[in-house]
Amino acid sequence: MKKLLVLTAFGVLAGCSSQMPDMGTAKPVHYQCEEGRNFQITFNEDKALLQLPKEDYALKRAVSASGMKYISDDGMPDMSTAITFQGKGEEARLDLGRVVLKNCTVIK
Repeated sequence: MKKLLVLTAFGVLAGCSSQMPDMGTAKPVHYQCEEGRNFQITFNEDKALLQLPKEDYALKRAVSASGMKYISDDGMPDMSTAITFQGKGEEARLDLGRVVLKNCTVIK
């Protein structure tokens, strides 16, 4: 059931990606999360490129009280398909609609 939910969420999110931002020469940051899941994200000024195993997503910087926050840059208001990356130091959390990747840390 858990795998079905994850696959469904990724399927729903697949339609959300917008035009990919130019990352220039910025290097991606690799994260490892609990349950062995991972992703990479590249930051360039106020934009970011989130790369998951099967899909890429354009994100834009959002206001954050502490650390950094990026949200999906697709103009869709539906929170069930929204993507939110929150990071501080070498720790992060990635919300992919209803799927949450917790306890993510930078892989060096």
